[in-house]
Amino acid sequence: HYTFLIRTFWIGLLYALISVVLMMVAIGVVLMFAVAVWFIARCILGLQALQRGEPVKDPESWFLGL
Repeated sequence: HYTFLIRTFWIGLLYALISVVLMMVAIGVVLMFAVAVWFIARCILGLQALQRGEPVKDPESWFLGL
């Protein structure tokens, strides 16, 4: 769970920085919204696995760890 959480932070930060740069061409706003949805979904899935006492299936994943 720690690996999953740490990777969620760093990957989310990377995606957010890319979105900020792309805000100059207006697509960054849409990407920032997508990053927020991704971040929330990833946190919820991690917490659900923790609550069930199961490991995250793929903590090295760049998507949702499914």
